[in-house]
Amino acid sequence: MQYDDNVLAIRAAVARFEVEQGVDVNVLFTQLLLQHITDGCSLVDIGTGNGFVLSQVLQQSDKQFQLFGVDNSQSMASIARKNLVGNATIVEADASELPFDNCSFDIVSARNVTQIDVVEIYRILKEGGVFVFREYGCGKGMLEIADLFRGRIIRQRDPDYYVERLLDAGFHIVKFDQYEIKRKYRSAQELVSIVKSYPFVVGFSSQDEKLILEKFAQNATITSDPFILVTTKPKGCA
Repeated sequence: MQYDDNVLAIRAAVARFEVEQGVDVNVLFTQLLLQHITDGCSLVDIGTGNGFVLSQVLQQSDKQFQLFGVDNSQSMASIARKNLVGNATIVEADASELPFDNCSFDIVSARNVTQIDVVEIYRILKEGGVFVFREYGCGKGMLEIADLFRGRIIRQRDPDYYVERLLDAGFHIVKFDQYEIKRKYRSAQELVSIVKSYPFVVGFSSQDEKLILEKFAQNATITSDPFILVTTKPKGCA
């Protein structure tokens, strides 16, 4: 997906929002990645966006490794290259046609990437390699707002959707954690900005924006429904 300048500005603002929450799943996701990183390993982040995941790995690991990022948005790939200059190779490509050889990577990561191609990920992983995936459930990270716009949520998927496809592709599930986390924002306007920052509601309009502002005017708290899957490609597989 290509993002215009307005959406890019909104996404940048959203990344700076201060939120009160009991658990930061992004931290848990990074910690899981760090557990599998070893000297000499290679990691590719699918749907890398601005390179957030790769930046976190760089900041928190003292290992020597190779980092790659893939995004199908020219604008996001450009931002990631600037953020990670000299530390990672960023490639603009579609997740269904990854420009890598078979069995190229020890680790594949994907964070908040609804449209993953598990067959492609399986193909580029080495035997014994690890795929770490973090996404949202049917609430898309905002259960109350998803309920407001029932029937209009873009790519609304139950976690079992991914589990079934990973198993069908040949992966072995080693960890599957689901969460429901209360997240308190400073204002209802921040919730509107989040909705505008990624594909969420079909035909989102000014009337929809007004509905959110009214409903959450007194308390901008929503329930997030993330999950993390850790899978491996079994050894001895083609």
